[in-house]
Amino acid sequence: MKKLIPLFVLGTVASTNAQVVIDQADFPVAGETITFGDDADVSNLTLDLGSTGGGQTFDLSNLETDELFDVGFYAPGSVTGGSDFPTADLAVDQVGGIFAFAEVGAGSVDIIGLGGDFAGQLGSPIPIVVSLEAENPWTLFEFPSSLSSPVLEDTALFDGKFFSDGLVPAQFSAFWDPDSVQVKRAVYYTAEVVGDGTLTDPLGGTHNVLKMEVVETNIDTLWGWTASNGWERPPSFVEGLIGVPSNETVYRTRFISKELGYYVVDVTTEANGTPISATFKSDQSECCTGVEEIVAAGQNVLYPNPTNDVVRVRTGGEIYEFNVYDMTGKLLVSELLTMDQQAVNLEGLSTGLYIFQMVDEAGKVAHTSRLSVVK
Repeated sequence: MKKLIPLFVLGTVASTNAQVVIDQADFPVAGETITFGDDADVSNLTLDLGSTGGGQTFDLSNLETDELFDVGFYAPGSVTGGSDFPTADLAVDQVGGIFAFAEVGAGSVDIIGLGGDFAGQLGSPIPIVVSLEAENPWTLFEFPSSLSSPVLEDTALFDGKFFSDGLVPAQFSAFWDPDSVQVKRAVYYTAEVVGDGTLTDPLGGTHNVLKMEVVETNIDTLWGWTASNGWERPPSFVEGLIGVPSNETVYRTRFISKELGYYVVDVTTEANGTPISATFKSDQSECCTGVEEIVAAGQNVLYPNPTNDVVRVRTGGEIYEFNVYDMTGKLLVSELLTMDQQAVNLEGLSTGLYIFQMVDEAGKVAHTSRLSVVK
């Protein structure tokens, strides 16, 4: 599976004698959205991530926004999979229709499950809606937290099963066609607050922040069940195509903002601390590359594809007209896109194959491709 977006929801931050202290959970409310930018390669930048200790100054204003994305916060009952997590307080948007379900306690923030449509993650051409419940919840943050807090270490296991008859893509089913599939994700997480101070972001805003060093390892496996063999992993050929099992360790330097109640800058690094890429609070004024550059980089303009109702469209922060046609050339949907990864509702389309076009402000067709809808 692809790595999920880094999720970190925090609490209210207070300042005592210039020290940043997180005292209690204070989640963003349902309906709130935070816009972030990605800088995919920071090797050409001089980033000062500071050192350890209090009262530091972090200037990360020179980060460059390659693309924008939104992190949305929802009432659990309003999103796919929410009914499977009745004790969750909030559902947080992840990748392509997947949500993380968070539970808020007096002393911690815990992820108790993942749910939604995993088709894009597993390479399936049709929706695979499944909930991965946490056998051991993932504790992301403990309260109170400050420079003097102990290191947080946690292990979590998520797994879910679903009937797969007829769902395995044709390129796999000749070699592996189980009756049921089980998806497992193990998370090993260490987080340590090593500093605090004031940070300047790429928008010129300043934030009182905690500096946290995070090491996160995700191990994903896929299992299939048949009456003849019981539960077993797919053949190595199929695993190679799907990309499981996967074992990924990510190192992050994360700056947690008093003003956002969420991370304001999250820098992915090598194990030795050398910066690789960054995610940070941004907006359209800082963005981006256009559709032509996105396509040239071999990246998808639209996801998920196939879809059953809603797609998100990448624009690089530029303005485009998004048009959907049937195979006879009849225009069925037309919507103006004013922000990167804007959601477009396609509930009115029936199962079938369609053509979509991106038209720039000059009236030039910037991109044309196919869209599959499966109800």
